Amino acid sequence: MMNQETWSKSLLASYRILPKIVKSIDSYTMSLALGSFSYAGNTLDLMQKIIDNNKRKEALINAKVIVDNTLQDLKPKYREVLELKYLKKTSFEDIAKNLGICLRTVFRRYAFALKSFSAVCKSKGYDEEWLDKRYGRDALFVRLNETHSWQLEKNCARQENTVNGKIKKLACAVAGVLATNAVGESLAEN
Repeated sequence: MMNQETWSKSLLASYRILPKIVKSIDSYTMSLALGSFSYAGNTLDLMQKIIDNNKRKEALINAKVIVDNTLQDLKPKYREVLELKYLKKTSFEDIAKNLGICLRTVFRRYAFALKSFSAVCKSKGYDEEWLDKRYGRDALFVRLNETHSWQLEKNCARQENTVNGKIKKLACAVAGVLATNAVGESLAEN
């Protein structure tokens, strides 16, 4: 089960592609319906496929509505960062340039915006349990979850390497200070 923040990222990331997916579901459903006269299998199975496709289409349209409604409830500065990042696929650097703010401020706003988005979703009844029940098995959201998990692991590894590097530098600096002190003390004794 995904946590609330991962669900928020998945909903936002899916927003741009939802209309394309819904359109492809429509095309597939239409081809099933038109081909039903020559369908060699069980007609009830065919009807169930069409019903399942329509249920998925409805769920994906609802996901888009959830994002639209949630974004509208955010403070404008948070909504703007999320819209630029997810809906317009703008890099953090370009967001900083577009808004005339420093990159660090963009990261801070993004973190607050994501927390706010998650909190508003939850307050509207779209908590992780509801989202998991509704979208947890949908191929789109499963794939997005895998992507977020991979990115999280990659970021953690990068942070771990950065932290390990800083620890090594600090250890070298401490060792250097200790060595300098030891040399100073030995010189003072002589």
